[in-house]
Amino acid sequence: MMLYMLLGMMTLGAMAQEGKFTVSGSLKGLGDSVKVFLMNANGDMLVQESRAIDGDKFNMTFDMDDVGFFYMFGLKDGQLSAENGFAIPALPGDHAVIEGQGDDFTLGGSQIYCDYNEASNLIKAPQEAARAFVKECQTKYSQGVPSEEINKEYEEKYPALEQALADAVLGYVKAHPDADASAVLLSDLGSDAKHMKEGEALLTERARGSVAANLYKAMLAAAEKEEASQSLQEGLESNLAPDFTLNDINGKPLALSSLRGKWVILDFWGSWCSWCIKGMPKMKEYYAKYQDKLEILGVDCNDTVEKWKAAVAKHEIPWLHVYWDKEKGDNPLEMYAVRGFPTKVVIDPEGKVAKVIVGEDPAFYDYLDEVLK
Repeated sequence: MMLYMLLGMMTLGAMAQEGKFTVSGSLKGLGDSVKVFLMNANGDMLVQESRAIDGDKFNMTFDMDDVGFFYMFGLKDGQLSAENGFAIPALPGDHAVIEGQGDDFTLGGSQIYCDYNEASNLIKAPQEAARAFVKECQTKYSQGVPSEEINKEYEEKYPALEQALADAVLGYVKAHPDADASAVLLSDLGSDAKHMKEGEALLTERARGSVAANLYKAMLAAAEKEEASQSLQEGLESNLAPDFTLNDINGKPLALSSLRGKWVILDFWGSWCSWCIKGMPKMKEYYAKYQDKLEILGVDCNDTVEKWKAAVAKHEIPWLHVYWDKEKGDNPLEMYAVRGFPTKVVIDPEGKVAKVIVGEDPAFYDYLDEVLK
């Protein structure tokens, strides 16, 4: 281990504090300022800010009562440099020490971070292979490759990559069942609930009850919720669309069921969703093309009323709109198991769900041509 790491570890007893997360070190190429993000295990943003640093060296402490994730990226000309930075688990009462260049770094500090660094190196190859493949699929999608072709390739190749990563993670956990780093490592399985449960069964009772275990537990709960939502969403097709009533842009109640007799597209979107906004021109084109047969009902999510109305006006969105208020009224996101944005639900004239499409997928418009021409 580097001398810098050893010196850092010698002072940890004084630096690590309960309810505090500290990250320090030196990462070449950061420049003189960075963007930092601190999130809890459920994905809620705790800190999002720019900070000045001194010659690529940094030392930051944050109040934190439970586990989460910390991200730091260099800023070039005020723009975030995603390839020059790092993401690590954030553990209250512990101190992470980073040393390296770009996204190639060594992690040390508290014992759990030293152990996690060793574990991360063991799973690095399969993890990078899985990430590279996903990135390749995303690139193809942005280049206009048909989604059916991408999905087929994904279904053929990704399971083996996922299994290779799981084997590496579970191998470490099996060899170190009482290590807090093993509990943290399970979070590297992402949305793979099946293998996370296998790893959980390998941990000792002490490791399962540690604060560090809260990280994978939150991700496991999210993965299980995602599986349940996907199952619910798949079960919607061919069944009567769940009805709801929300206020329209003029503040008057509008019921989904009042639109029967036409094809209806429920468009779950938000002004903050870049992919939602990018898809608006194509949606406008198809709304004009099939307006005699089709109605679109935009369901704004996670905006203030002011931002919602401003976005409708700015982008000149001509169809019907309602606002989902988290605090009161019906919750169509639960009814339709919305897992991402945009989500588009196609409902036939009889009020039955015909198709659910997550994301801005060109195949959606091919489908509309098929059923509406």
